Amino acid sequence: MNWLAISISVAVVVTVTVGVLLWSRWKKRLLTQLEQEKCLRQETERRLLAQLEQEKHQRQEIERHLLAQLEQEKHLLTQLEQEKYQHQETERRLLAQLEQEKHQRQEARKLKDLSQEQLSLQRTPKLTTTLRDLLISGRWKEADQETLRIMLNVTNREQEGWLNVPSIHNFPPEDLRAIDQLWVEYSNGRFGFSVQQRIWKSVGGNLKANDKIYEAFGNCVEWRVHKSWLQINDLTFNSSAPTGHLPAVGVRLGGLSWGVDGFLWDKREAYVFLLSEKDW
Repeated sequence: MNWLAISISVAVVVTVTVGVLLWSRWKKRLLTQLEQEKCLRQETERRLLAQLEQEKHQRQEIERHLLAQLEQEKHLLTQLEQEKYQHQETERRLLAQLEQEKHQRQEARKLKDLSQEQLSLQRTPKLTTTLRDLLISGRWKEADQETLRIMLNVTNREQEGWLNVPSIHNFPPEDLRAIDQLWVEYSNGRFGFSVQQRIWKSVGGNLKANDKIYEAFGNCVEWRVHKSWLQINDLTFNSSAPTGHLPAVGVRLGGLSWGVDGFLWDKREAYVFLLSEKDW
């Protein structure tokens, strides 16, 4: 019994001792593992903190860069605003200068027109006295012929008997206007160069007008009837003539200006210039 008890006691002691040793080793390994995990966590934390610090530094750098860029853009905007203000000031000065020059040109033009008008007042009444008397008395055909006579006399083309583009171009505007005003006044607005010009432009008339436009104009003033151009003697020389029908001989630039399809080209070209370019 003593030996059995001793054996059991020894076995128990050995078992307990082995258990304690095993537990100690396990505990030591566990502590070592925990320490390693702690080190790993700390290392991970250090890396994360370093990464966060780096990202924070990068954000700060980006912010500083953006602030510097905004400051630069603000400076540029201020500069652009100043340039815009200077440009507006320059524009205002230029506009004021242009307005002043425009006013000066208008004043100069008024003085020139006044001077021309004064000269015209001295010369034109003598030039158009006969025309006025003929229009007052309703002698339309004679007035038409007188119109041509005046135009040839002014341009020194009595010998040629018709007007060309240069003679129309250089025709004194005050004389041309005086002739037109007499026709308009004594026909109650039915006849005159300015009346014909309005009709001409209404059908698309211009310096390069083709036959189609010219025929449309002829139809409107009834120099062309049923697709045929009337001869001089077939025109209507009385107050019931269609609007724009007169003057006819003068603006046709001579009694022999008809061709097969209307004006002979060189004379038609002069009349086109008269209606397209002269200012009433």
